[in-house]
Amino acid sequence: MEKNIKKGKRGGQYKYESSLKRKILQELYSGTITRGELCKKYKLSGNSTLIGFEKWYDEDQRQTLSSTPMIPDKEPESTAIAQQQSLVKGELEEELRLAKLKILCLETMIDVAEQTLHIEIRKKAGTKPS
Repeated sequence: MEKNIKKGKRGGQYKYESSLKRKILQELYSGTITRGELCKKYKLSGNSTLIGFEKWYDEDQRQTLSSTPMIPDKEPESTAIAQQQSLVKGELEEELRLAKLKILCLETMIDVAEQTLHIEIRKKAGTKPS
């Protein structure tokens, strides 16, 4: 069993070293040990201490992230999305143009076949199925 690293009492509560809190949370999040086992191993007063460690860690991470300067992307996200939408729109327009061209070719082929063979290929509107 490891010994608690405490800085001293603060209003009836012990103040634990940041390194110990991180080590305990790392073990907890690894899933290899239960909360109860951690409390026994490090002689913690109970689950509320672990909850306090988790709150401390979350706040520490938020402060670290907010103090880290963010490097802006080369393109803002909205510009990248707009470019992607424009690309998709262009692809769809090209597919539509090709589909219309194919329909025109097929209709022309049917017209030529009807004239050459002197038969009706297209079904007339309003005819009853046989």
